[in-house]
Amino acid sequence: MSLKLHLYHSVESTCAQKVRIVLAEKDLPWHETRLNLRQGDQFNPEYLKLNPKAVVPTLVHDDRVIRESSVINEYLDDCFPDSALRPTSLYDRSRMRLLIKTIDDEAHPAIGILSYAVFLRHQMNELKSPDELAEHFNKVADPARRERQMKTHEEGLRSPAAKSAINSLHKVISLLDAHLGENPWLAGQEFSLADAAALPYIFRARAINVDGLWEERANFQSWLTRGIDRVENLALDEPWGSASFHEMVAHHADSETKEIQKMVKSVG
Repeated sequence: MSLKLHLYHSVESTCAQKVRIVLAEKDLPWHETRLNLRQGDQFNPEYLKLNPKAVVPTLVHDDRVIRESSVINEYLDDCFPDSALRPTSLYDRSRMRLLIKTIDDEAHPAIGILSYAVFLRHQMNELKSPDELAEHFNKVADPARRERQMKTHEEGLRSPAAKSAINSLHKVISLLDAHLGENPWLAGQEFSLADAAALPYIFRARAINVDGLWEERANFQSWLTRGIDRVENLALDEPWGSASFHEMVAHHADSETKEIQKMVKSVG
């Protein structure tokens, strides 16, 4: 198939990082359009034609639009089977897909809420006036998501959503740890789409200082170290976001250290 691949993304987006990892693992050439999500580029009418949900990433392959990061990654593995990222065993492949579904359903919203509570709300306050913030929230189509974001914007880590998110993340980490055992990767002996899906979320969790959730999980710690090393040795610029982004995250995470530690100790 043709290699006319164009990715609309943000280097700060964990969902987009998943796709960029797969593109790099397969050594595929691709073009990009970077969106500034804080400034609302995702609501641009031209982008909404590609992705009506106003989220990233979106892949365009030969004028065909593919949305949702996990769907994009399976599509890429189907289109470009060299350096396959799915187990050969059908049973292991089913386990991989179930892990990816759990990451999408549980880890994604949990990390999104915790990221917003720790640092994104501060960034939004710096970038937008109160009227612009109100307009931004009004553009969130899902009423439940809009209400959750507004509450988390006001209360940060003390919001009900943040407390629920830390518990969800703890359950996901427990599940991932259980899948490692004697295997170096989540779906078996080889790096797979499940590892590509999980690593950006766990890297973000570490960045916001919730690594106490896995401090007694030796297999999980080894997997994370191995996975980060692998990704950072790919031909991929800013795999986890820009240096300025990391500095900003660290600044706000450090200021919330006591609250984060209290939340981590409360799970179980």
